[in-house]
Amino acid sequence: MKKTLVVLTCALACLAATDAAAAVKFKRFPHCAGGPVTERTCECHPAASPSSRRIRYCHAGENCDTTTGKCSK
Repeated sequence: MKKTLVVLTCALACLAATDAAAAVKFKRFPHCAGGPVTERTCECHPAASPSSRRIRYCHAGENCDTTTGKCSK
């Protein structure tokens, strides 16, 4: 009985940790407008495919080039 309880507790702990990790892994930020970034963090996407999986994260003070989807200082 104790062994079953330990296994069940471990399984539930693993499931809870997996859900928490998924929330962090797939965190999304707002899309950057072209030019200087004023937000703390935003996603810079190429204009040709805004739903592209190639996402660059720009931070305040950088520039987002919406043609290429790249950040520069």
